[in-house]
Amino acid sequence: MERIAVTGANGFVGRHVVARAAAAGHEVMGIVRSEAAARVVRDAGGHAVELVGRDPEALVRALDGCRAVVHLAQIGAERGGQTYEAINIGYTERVLEDCRHAGVPRVVYFSGLGVARYGMAPRCSNPYFLSKLAAETTLFRSGLEGVVFRPSFVVGPGDAFVPAVLRAMETGEVELPGDGSYRMQPIAVEDAADSVLAAIDRPAGAFPTVFDLVGPEPVTYARLLERLAGVAGALGRPADLRLREVPVAEADRRARAGGYMGMLPDELDCLLCDETADPAPLEALLGRTLLPLDEALAVAARAA
Repeated sequence: MERIAVTGANGFVGRHVVARAAAAGHEVMGIVRSEAAARVVRDAGGHAVELVGRDPEALVRALDGCRAVVHLAQIGAERGGQTYEAINIGYTERVLEDCRHAGVPRVVYFSGLGVARYGMAPRCSNPYFLSKLAAETTLFRSGLEGVVFRPSFVVGPGDAFVPAVLRAMETGEVELPGDGSYRMQPIAVEDAADSVLAAIDRPAGAFPTVFDLVGPEPVTYARLLERLAGVAGALGRPADLRLREVPVAEADRRARAGGYMGMLPDELDCLLCDETADPAPLEALLGRTLLPLDEALAVAARAA
C-alpha cells in the first residue's frame, strides 16, 4: 500500500479518513499543529506530523514520498482571528505548492455542496462559498491530479450535530430556523471516508474530477430532526421532539451577535441553503450503495 498525508487529520472527517486508510494498509501521515491533535491521529492509527514554528520546509518534508494528500483543513466561519483568506485559500495554496515541490501527484480536496450554485453566482454574498470556490480554482489550475468532493451534511460517530440534537430533545425544545423546509442530503462519515480512499486508489485519468458527496436521500431539515427522533426512540433514548420555529431574521441577528446554536452567520446561511444532488456518481466511484439515512443516524446516535 501507499503513503498518504491528511491535513485536518484530527477533525471529525479527518479522524475517520485516517482510521479507514490505516485499516486498508496505507501509511497515513496526519498533518497537525498540536500535541493534542497528534494524539488523536495516533489513536486513529496514523503517524502524526506536528508542524511547529515557521519552518517553511516542514510541510514539504512531511509530504515526501506520499502518493496523495487529502486536504481537509479548513474553517466554516471566521473565529479567533482565523480568516478564510488565510486558511481556506492561503493554506490551500501552500499545500498545493508544497505538493509540487515534494512530487505528490494527487490532491483530494473537500469543498462544499453549495459552491456550484452559490459560490459561482454573480452576486454571491457568502464568503465561505467564495473561499472554497477560490481554492477549487487554484487546485484545478495547479497541474496536479485534483479530486474535489463537495460534501453535504456528514453524520457519524464524533460529529457535533447528532449529540447536540439528542441533548436538546432530552432537556427541552429544539429550535428550527425558519420553517425547516430547506433540504440537505446527509451522508454517513464512513461513506465519506471510503469515497476518499476510492479517489486515492482511482487510476490516473481525466482530472480534475468533482463529486457531490451526498447520501442516498434528500430530506428537509425539519424531517431530518424527526427522523433522528425516531431513530433515538428505537434505540431507547429520550425522543420527545418539540420543535420551535425561530424566524430566520431572529436567527441571523443572534448569529451576528455571537452565535445561534453555535453557528455564526456564514454557517447559518449554509444550513439554510437548499442543496441536493444525484448520488449515483459517488456510488459508482465506491462500487456499492450508500448507507441509508436512518442507519447513518443510528450509528451516530449510538456513539453520541
